[in-house]
Amino acid sequence: MSINFNEQTVPGDRSRFIYRPNPLVERAFQIFEFNHSQNDYTHVGDYVLIKKEEDREVTEKKVMNLITLLNGKNDLIDLSSLTKTRVLYTVIPEAQAGDQTKIVFKDYDGSGVSKDNAVFTIRKGVFI
Repeated sequence: MSINFNEQTVPGDRSRFIYRPNPLVERAFQIFEFNHSQNDYTHVGDYVLIKKEEDREVTEKKVMNLITLLNGKNDLIDLSSLTKTRVLYTVIPEAQAGDQTKIVFKDYDGSGVSKDNAVFTIRKGVFI
């Protein structure tokens, strides 16, 4: 599924960001940015699922939406019928995140408190 999504660009044009399943960590994805000087993609971040009971297909669609936003597009996949939750997030303060920008995504089902769902980290300086 990820390869087809990543290839949805104009022929000869490369998306700035793509993702791939992490080969070492189950239920995690690696985020890559196109490096023009190397003419290849460089690993710049990770998306790691915390909520292990989430369906793998839902997790991958969330990553697809994240990559879509990172690429400056807005044609997102509507997940409301699959998750029945609202996605919230917390940006971890720079002092605690080190050399990365760290965002914790949370699920909120309308009752009680939100629950941590995943952690997205991306190398500082990527968006400058």
